[in-house]
Amino acid sequence: MSLTGTDETSRQVIDIAVGILIGLRGCSRREAFDELVRVVHQTGIGLGSIASGLVSVASGSASAEHAEAFNAWGELIRLGRAGNLAAAS
Repeated sequence: MSLTGTDETSRQVIDIAVGILIGLRGCSRREAFDELVRVVHQTGIGLGSIASGLVSVASGSASAEHAEAFNAWGELIRLGRAGNLAAAS
């Protein structure tokens, strides 16, 4: 079975989102993926879309379409940024 370009892109975005959660929470890959799935179940938004929203929120390029991801992780990302700034000082 061959992946289409869209499938491959979605998988890459999911992997990046998992990596963001690993970095912010210090959790395992499985725990990070499970957290994404929990938010999918809570919001009804697809996995690729919620992962894309998390990546957008983390990169500072979120828009209104990423509101659910911001609601789920905005505070965590803000605290992570504040911690990184304090560590750099």
